[in-house]
Amino acid sequence: MNRQLILTGAALSAAVAFTGCGGGKKAATVAQSASAKARHHTPAATRAPAATATVGGTVRVGGFCKATGTVGRTSSGTMARCVKRPGDARARWYSQGPSSGVARAGQFCTKAGTKATTSSGAKLTCTKKAGETRPRWRTK
Repeated sequence: MNRQLILTGAALSAAVAFTGCGGGKKAATVAQSASAKARHHTPAATRAPAATATVGGTVRVGGFCKATGTVGRTSSGTMARCVKRPGDARARWYSQGPSSGVARAGQFCTKAGTKATTSSGAKLTCTKKAGETRPRWRTK
């Protein structure tokens, strides 16, 4: 076993000696390329900007807005945020509250206590039982 370690160490040393440690790149260039790759894997559309202001009155989800990052309330009381997503020509209001889509019993949900309905009309509640790390949609 010691012989394998010695041979592996010798092979790695030879590889570094022949190719070099950085291939001639400067440390700043390597750091810049690493940070560029990290930014590439986290698209801006998934990061919600911090709220910069709150709009008075009500807003309409899907309607155009002026300043991205602002938040407001719809007539039903749901929070909405002004965001310009990829493919949008202008910024629009997007709902930040519970989804109005169809939920299924057993699926993970985001906030315990929220309510939803199934496609058949059954009422679901987002709850987390003892020992679970994430809440799920449940009928009771």
